[in-house]
Amino acid sequence: MKSKTLCLLALLGLLACGQASEAPQAQTVENARRTVAIGDIHSDINVMRNVFRLAGAINADDEWIGGELTIVQLGDLIGRSDDEREVLDFMFALQEEAAVHGGRVYGLIGNHEIMGARVDNQAVGPNPFAAYEDVQDLDMEDARLVNLPINQMYRGAALMAGGPYAVRLAEFPAVLKLQDTVYVHGGVVPRWAEYGIEQINADISAWLRGDTLREPSASQRVDDSDRVMWARHFSARVDPFDCQMLQASLDILEAERMIVAHTRHSQITSYCDGRIWVIDTGMSRAYGGQIQALELIDDEVTRILDPDGHISLQAP
Repeated sequence: MKSKTLCLLALLGLLACGQASEAPQAQTVENARRTVAIGDIHSDINVMRNVFRLAGAINADDEWIGGELTIVQLGDLIGRSDDEREVLDFMFALQEEAAVHGGRVYGLIGNHEIMGARVDNQAVGPNPFAAYEDVQDLDMEDARLVNLPINQMYRGAALMAGGPYAVRLAEFPAVLKLQDTVYVHGGVVPRWAEYGIEQINADISAWLRGDTLREPSASQRVDDSDRVMWARHFSARVDPFDCQMLQASLDILEAERMIVAHTRHSQITSYCDGRIWVIDTGMSRAYGGQIQALELIDDEVTRILDPDGHISLQAP
């Protein structure tokens, strides 16, 4: 199996068939042609720095070195661990710095960002709350905070729809299409593909800004629903019917593949003959999974990046 994988990569021009794999180097191609997709961070600032370095985006001093590189982080920046505010601030700063140098850093809305906007402090680390206490312009009198313990109110006020951090997150899409690839935290099933990416993003953005009071249907409910940041149709127990559903969505969206996160795998994994890639490896300290990222060159999946230089294209 390993030799077949090496031969496949040889056809892609990445290494000679039969040779051992080498550590991925960001400089192997012009960064204007590169996109690197990154899965769930879950409030682990060290993991975030390491995976962005792995992608060739930043150096050891956290300075942007990616040039025109495009990074797509698929949501769940927050939750599970304690570095929430630091991770969010790091993301916002990096987006600005990348833009100065011609690069792009996209963040997507994951289910944990939605939970924060709902004033739902479940599934967080032991104590991410204190970091939010000096955030400016918090509305501590908002009625949505009434059922929270006092020490948790600052996080609630910062992340609730209309709060200062939610307003920044409202700039993120829930679904992103770049060329022939769709990026989304959970998945886009056909009925949401028909609804349209632009409308999904507009609805969720308006709610996060506080422009509308009711959470939009595209983000409602919880795991195993068909909503775009909750769906697991294409990432858990994927069967032929799921692959047919995926193809229907891709046809509607005029896309070739979908890249999702949300469902932890031991390594980045592909299903449905390479039309779906699942990139959540549980790399935060909350789960202890391995750090990996998925590289695309000229909108084609080329390799999995990890710190040890392991290259694998797994397609069950």
